[in-house]
Amino acid sequence: MPEVTKKITHYEQLLNGIWSSSIKYLGAFSVQLLIERVVFDVAAEYREIELMRWNEKGISCNEIAEALKDRPDFPIDDMFTRFITKYVEILAKLVGSEKAEKILERIKSELGKEA
Repeated sequence: MPEVTKKITHYEQLLNGIWSSSIKYLGAFSVQLLIERVVFDVAAEYREIELMRWNEKGISCNEIAEALKDRPDFPIDDMFTRFITKYVEILAKLVGSEKAEKILERIKSELGKEA
């Protein structure tokens, strides 16, 4: 498996963990709308994020992995970091900064394990 695909798979797993945590507070429909907004915002800089797919079951980054498999120089970490940062920023406004901070701590912990 190419390194690019491994990274994207890791982020997909992380995003699905965030998805599961967020549904507890917001419900699946609201989380889907939140993701749609974050994709819109991040796509201004990284159009590839528009290849992300999601539904009530979770998030898939398969199309992103396929599109970037031959682009090892693409800043995958930066794209997903911007996505997660924007997600948590909006989430904090919706559920409060304390709950969003707990989610952010989990994210940082997960990212640290991969580094």
